[in-house]
Amino acid sequence: MSLITLEDKTTLLVDCNITVVSQDEADKTRFDAKKDLLESIQYRDRNPYVDVFILTHGDKDHCQGFKENFYQGDPKLYSQKDRDEGLIIMDAMWFSPMIAEQFSNPNEDAHQQEAERRLKLHREKSLEKDNPGNRIRIIGYDINGEYEDLDDLRSKPGDVVARFNDKDQDNFSIFIHAPFKVHLDSEEKNRNCASIVFQVRFKQYSWSSDFSCLAIFAGDSDHQTWGEIIERTVRFGNDEDEKALDWDLFLAPHHCSWTFFNDTDKDEVVETSAQALTYARKGSFIIASCKKIVKDEDNPPHYDAKKEYLKYLESKEKFLNTDIEPSESEPKPIIFDITSNGPARASNKTISGSSTSAGGTGAAGTIISQG
Repeated sequence: MSLITLEDKTTLLVDCNITVVSQDEADKTRFDAKKDLLESIQYRDRNPYVDVFILTHGDKDHCQGFKENFYQGDPKLYSQKDRDEGLIIMDAMWFSPMIAEQFSNPNEDAHQQEAERRLKLHREKSLEKDNPGNRIRIIGYDINGEYEDLDDLRSKPGDVVARFNDKDQDNFSIFIHAPFKVHLDSEEKNRNCASIVFQVRFKQYSWSSDFSCLAIFAGDSDHQTWGEIIERTVRFGNDEDEKALDWDLFLAPHHCSWTFFNDTDKDEVVETSAQALTYARKGSFIIASCKKIVKDEDNPPHYDAKKEYLKYLESKEKFLNTDIEPSESEPKPIIFDITSNGPARASNKTISGSSTSAGGTGAAGTIISQG
């Protein structure tokens, strides 16, 4: 899960993985993600909320804890009991119709039901449809035209989004790369290749012609998806016009799996995956959200995948593994302050209330990643 906090305190949470065992304070190898999240986001009328929640896809490890930790239902009915349990309100949701096509776990189902509740408000033209806690954006396509009547809520690959939770941003935007319609039409639907893939873009000033930081969030996307991403981005000129393939931060797809580089039974690296990594900018980082990577047969994480990633970084210190940062005995979230000169590693001593650190340092925002 990753928390993006902008200079005006707008928060975007990408995926969630919150477990009960992580709340064991006696075990320093576990980190209380829920506690830290509640300390890092904003409150309205004493109620915790994020401006936008983005679920890249419905795999268990990307939505674990959603049902128990995020408020679902009419925001007007949020109660003292909900507050005591620390249920987090999602002012706005990003919803991929691909999630509606497949079911794998109760958390995904809960996410789907909450999305459908919000979409129903829009279909009924409810006066409350645009209120915080009811907002929703559809990302990508739907196979049977189920949401065609809601196209005004839709963003597709190639679109740039700069409005979050009903507020325009001058210095921050998101370029949407995937999923593509082909992922829904294919007879061999794969929930991983249909992940929402996007690039977050920070500018120091609204009139800046360059980006101070570019970060790729790739979900569990595989090498075939990246072949399509690169082909389409280049074909439409967005590699140049939007710098949509450039990156300072790259979240290794599928937890540092080999599937980013090729099929699991093939050793060579496909050209498009290697090409994607050549878009790294000076001083870039790769973050592997996974357990400690060791030389074994596991996939993910995959030892040879890490070796490939290292080829595109200035030093091995630029490859960060969430499970062992800053130490294997006491891992904590990886924090970047987004400055005018790019992403800068932030001290873990600022982890509590880290969402406030951006304004104090003059940064454009903060990105926190944790496994």
